[in-house]
Amino acid sequence: EMEMQMQVRKEKLGERISALQQLVSPFGKTDTASVLLEAIGYIKFLHEQVQVLSSPYMKPAGVSTTTRQTDRQDLRSRGLCLVPVSCTLQVANDNGADYWAPTLHGLK
Repeated sequence: EMEMQMQVRKEKLGERISALQQLVSPFGKTDTASVLLEAIGYIKFLHEQVQVLSSPYMKPAGVSTTTRQTDRQDLRSRGLCLVPVSCTLQVANDNGADYWAPTLHGLK
């Protein structure tokens, strides 16, 4: 009975890892460690995006222009940039997988 429970748990875990692999790296490595590392990277990326996108709403209303300029420079130093909201509509309507998934044979 214990062996049967362990087998069921192993199968469920395998199914979940496989589903996670399809989300974070559909054309990449399929071993568990690589899939989990990709998922961790993707979660960190999403967390940073939430912080960047929500930061204007989390600041007090009286933030000075100097502070905003410093924030923009800080974004640049982290490899990020500011874009007009109108340019982000396609990203907001997409599921995001296309931006995270590696290109197939160098084509996108």
